[in-house]
Amino acid sequence: MAAEGAKLILVDRSDLVFEVQQQLAPHSQVLALTADLEQYEECNRVMQTAIERFARLDVLVNNVGGTIWAKPFQEYAEAEIEAEVRRSLFPTLWSCRAVLPSMIERGEGYLLNTA
Repeated sequence: MAAEGAKLILVDRSDLVFEVQQQLAPHSQVLALTADLEQYEECNRVMQTAIERFARLDVLVNNVGGTIWAKPFQEYAEAEIEAEVRRSLFPTLWSCRAVLPSMIERGEGYLLNTA
């Protein structure tokens, strides 16, 4: 997407997102933000910041998932399963919810959720 000139917003809870921004900056306009996307307020802040910067969001790509604990699923404790759901599902739901009003208002936009 960067190689084709897309304007990108990169979001992660880790500061590593700024390293990716530096790698992509020669090819595209890139805004990197850190946020805890398990919280709706943070998702809303990110989407509003992106809209303020680029005037609109055409595509939201939620790329979440992976396990915190590398072990067979049957060995997960109840709290570990809940943590996985919070880490993977809520960021997707909250981000979609935060961006939908602007997409609906414009009558266009795409959501791509992958894990």
